[in-house]
Amino acid sequence: MTVKNFFSRLFRADKKVICMNSYSNTAADVCTRAFAVFSVVEMAASLLSGIRYRTFQNGTEIKGHEWYSLNIRPNRNQSASQFWHEFWCKLLYNQEVLVVCTADGQKIIADDYNVDEYAVKGAVFSQVSRAGFTFLRTFDISEVFFLRYSDSNINHFTDSIFSMYDSLVSEIKNSCIRNSGERGILEVSTLAQGDKNFEERFKDLMNNRFKSYFDNKNAVLPLFNGYKYSRQQSQNNCSDGISDIRKLLDDALCRAAQIYKIPPVIVQGTAEGLSEAFDVMLTSCIDPLADMAGREMTAKEFTPDEVISGCCISADTSYIKHTDIFTIAPNADKAIASGFLSPNEVRVKAGEQPVNEEWANHHYITKNYQNAGLSEGGE
Repeated sequence: MTVKNFFSRLFRADKKVICMNSYSNTAADVCTRAFAVFSVVEMAASLLSGIRYRTFQNGTEIKGHEWYSLNIRPNRNQSASQFWHEFWCKLLYNQEVLVVCTADGQKIIADDYNVDEYAVKGAVFSQVSRAGFTFLRTFDISEVFFLRYSDSNINHFTDSIFSMYDSLVSEIKNSCIRNSGERGILEVSTLAQGDKNFEERFKDLMNNRFKSYFDNKNAVLPLFNGYKYSRQQSQNNCSDGISDIRKLLDDALCRAAQIYKIPPVIVQGTAEGLSEAFDVMLTSCIDPLADMAGREMTAKEFTPDEVISGCCISADTSYIKHTDIFTIAPNADKAIASGFLSPNEVRVKAGEQPVNEEWANHHYITKNYQNAGLSEGGE
């Protein structure tokens, strides 16, 4: 699959996200915006696709058909990881994403759709299509999952920023080409200029002979009497140009990260401060998006009375960050000893399977956490 086809498949036709037509004319053009935004969005989508969705019924966590649909297989053609990766990519690129549910319970991400929005009544979606198939019916907003990343069109803002980077990269590229090209001085004597065929010979020399001489790796340039060509030393600074382009692309990548509330150190790949930056990214970027998705699905799957009674879908982001069980062991002990988590809940948080023992589902509390009036001493 070509880059152009990939973006065409990902972006809705009516969204001016990244105009790939302008990049497809010549392979040498540098797509600064496509590179920066694509890299950042792919990173965020990969992390967000690791969210686990927990379903609750009357305050009790259960694993039913809805849990299976969200965490294992949303539809016949996609696993949960594939589904959610595409879901988050579309939301971050297009600023909105639509998911419709079929009669047999499949969740389908729309490739394209029309939406009629109203001030009081709910929006209506029509011409909803996926993979060449268009649903003949319309969908009320209460029947679908519809997320909008930002009310303001962030792409208009990023276009102006990254067009500047594109201009700078093009200038550096053109400068590199000019400096590495063949340069010389052609001396024409007065005698040669007085020849009756001077204009014709001079035009042929400049338009044909020199062109052939410059274009070929091995070439000989025949000159008439009165002509002298002296080759000038080329100012080949391509290494500096490449370094400058790399710096510009790195800076563009940092600007794209900031737009999506991701600390630049994450995309730069530097080790210093990475752990703290990752926590900041979870707080500022990942958690708000996960909460948005959880609230949208809760509102559409349950009635207000059911939500009040404890029915909901919760997006758990604690599984995104890699957990080393030996590193968390002291904190895990505290979580169990204080009654905050049961042993099985700690095992699940650490990425392990719960044990099939009744005691592992109980909550425990040590004496030093008890009320002072209920205990004469602590352990």
